[in-house]
Amino acid sequence: MVSSQVVTYHHFQSLAIIMAIRSSFLVLLTPLLLACQSSPLALMPEQNFEQDLVALQDYFHIPGLAALVTKNGEVIYENYLGYADLQQKQQVDSTTLFPIASVTKSFAAVLALKLAESGTLDLEQSVNSYLPDQGLSDSVKVKHLLSHTSEGVPGSFFNYSYRYSQLTTILEQAGGRSLDSLMSEHIIDAFNLQHTVALMDQAVVDKLQADLAQPYLFYGETEPGHFDPGFSTASGLASTVRDLASFDQSLMEGKLISDNSRERMFTPFPTTYGISPYGIGIFSQEFMGKKIVWGYGQEDCFSSLYLKVPSQDLTLILLANNNLMSDPARLINGDITYSLFALSFFKHFVWPDELYGQNRRRLPLFEENPVLDSTLVEGTRGPLIRQQLLAQALAASFMGQGFPEEYARSRHWTETAFQHFPQYRHYGNQTLLKLLTELARQGEYGDFRDFGDFDKVVQELGNQLLDVYPYDPYSNVYMGLFYQQRQEPERALKYFQALDQALDFAPFWYTLEAWEFLGEYYEPEDPERARGYYQKIIDLGWNMGGVVDRARVKLRD
Repeated sequence: MVSSQVVTYHHFQSLAIIMAIRSSFLVLLTPLLLACQSSPLALMPEQNFEQDLVALQDYFHIPGLAALVTKNGEVIYENYLGYADLQQKQQVDSTTLFPIASVTKSFAAVLALKLAESGTLDLEQSVNSYLPDQGLSDSVKVKHLLSHTSEGVPGSFFNYSYRYSQLTTILEQAGGRSLDSLMSEHIIDAFNLQHTVALMDQAVVDKLQADLAQPYLFYGETEPGHFDPGFSTASGLASTVRDLASFDQSLMEGKLISDNSRERMFTPFPTTYGISPYGIGIFSQEFMGKKIVWGYGQEDCFSSLYLKVPSQDLTLILLANNNLMSDPARLINGDITYSLFALSFFKHFVWPDELYGQNRRRLPLFEENPVLDSTLVEGTRGPLIRQQLLAQALAASFMGQGFPEEYARSRHWTETAFQHFPQYRHYGNQTLLKLLTELARQGEYGDFRDFGDFDKVVQELGNQLLDVYPYDPYSNVYMGLFYQQRQEPERALKYFQALDQALDFAPFWYTLEAWEFLGEYYEPEDPERARGYYQKIIDLGWNMGGVVDRARVKLRD
């Protein structure tokens, strides 16, 4: 179990103070941070981290947040902010259960590796030997599902895929029991995770109502949301930060799986094209010379983060009851440095002394015009400063959906980042491309419909990424939407065609974007071909954004 030698930090003396800070965040943030700079507490990473958590909770309108940091198995920070249930005014505490969504994948990966160690599961085995009716190539192996490299030519490229859930049947066949039973026997019960449970169905959710954080949506206003019951290797566990810390410690101590299996889990899976950001059931990337291992969860109404720096035996665990801890950062693309929550953890716990010396608040969150001299930009802290600017820009571009003025702030931080860090070809990736194309697409909400110099960056970065792997779905859809926004359908065409023509890719939201565009593109001169694309949308049946409804209207017309 994780050591209980912990002080829970409550530097805001009452909920009233916290709520006052939340209600006037933009006004009070700067003087608050300046006050911290002159206070002895500013020298403490825990307090500075908490300042950031409160600011981020406010910015992303998160009703309730649970946070825990461990070092060498000892809890060094633990706190619970806000409400598990707004209506009942029930505060989050150490026993509050949160659905952890895709962090479940790490539990499933441990179970798979454990079965492999016992000889009951072969990760090199073809998936078809377990699931012969899924239409997959014989070359797709269990290890490809575990590493999100099953699409296209297996092992060639990372693409986060819902095929991970197919491991449910595979583990059940190998283990001879239901996934729920296997998970309980080998992990949950075996390591006394008393507050970890599989949300099998609505009946389980109803039974646990008093213990569960309630779900919330945010579309300009916080609204009651919904649970997504169902349990698979991809999602479905609910837990607490303390139980997740116990799971983490058992993993690091070699109690769950061997050290060799853990190293395999934490090592990026070798791929033909590019460097994969994913190992076995968990992300793994390098940042500023350190390996960062992490997993995230995102449902409509919940989000979670499990992040490790193995070389320092540091772990961060965060749980929230809306999805805005994950969704704005586009973590599905595999870069944790676009998460403002992770960056705050890095600043205050991973690189506090060498980056900030005695003043760890040197670059506060959301500072409108940060003073960035050459010492800051060109020194060891440069990548962290760059990523904070870009992460703020990405968050603002997302929050602009509810607050249009955020688009201007997003553009400002993007321009500041490019001004001080112009070598975007060296650090640019799918997530940066997403940011730039989102700004271009949302120009109608601001005063910068002309995207100006960023057009060149989008085109260069998009081409660079697609030179590495032409069927990269995210780069293709971002570029297609970019040219569609510019009303250049002829240039958008090839990107959407690439999505349509990609072989052995599981359909996803970008597939629907491609089919709808292609239907509209061919409709004037080849209506029969267009009808084929609309029918594909209807057959898939995912009515994301009303796309199925629009396709039905097209076919009726």
